[in-house]
Amino acid sequence: MENKNILVTGARGYLASALINKLEKYNTIIPYEFDVRDTIDESSAPNMILHFACPSDDFEFLDKQKTASTIINGTVNLLEVAKYNNAKFVFASTMGVYRPAIDDIYCTCKLAMENYIKSVYNNYIVLRIPRIYSKCRQKGLMRKIRDYMIPEQDMKKQIEYVTLDDFVSQTLPILTKTNITHEYNITQKRSIREIKQWVEA
Repeated sequence: MENKNILVTGARGYLASALINKLEKYNTIIPYEFDVRDTIDESSAPNMILHFACPSDDFEFLDKQKTASTIINGTVNLLEVAKYNNAKFVFASTMGVYRPAIDDIYCTCKLAMENYIKSVYNNYIVLRIPRIYSKCRQKGLMRKIRDYMIPEQDMKKQIEYVTLDDFVSQTLPILTKTNITHEYNITQKRSIREIKQWVEA
């Protein structure tokens, strides 16, 4: 993919920044630096929008109201920018939409926005993103491992995930598609103990 103006929300985040590192060589990246919940200027003229802005994935610390408003209002606002510019809209969702608990505000809002996008726009990609880990990851399980927060009895638990490099390599070809929901090939399954050994190696 070349010669695109790509508006990116959450551009400094873990996943979006990894994609930007590959895309910026042949495309113009427009980082969106403001709160996506606010009214957004539609004149940046993107060909594509990568909508990755979202609260932290340390779910036990989520502010539910902020999470809901960021996912819902932010997505509605960015989708209006996509419509105005006839731009492809790429929505970072989650594999958690398959089993959203009624009190899981993150997954339920992501699923709601998936359905909203599909019902009102015809140039979209939904990325159902699984767990993604790398040694440089600072949140979620990686943070708990580094801070010795995981009980010994949980160390045998098996975790399915994708490495950051595999996430990038699986995502880039999908960005040329239209009107699809992309599911990732899970490339790793390890115990938390094995992941800890990998992180500390």
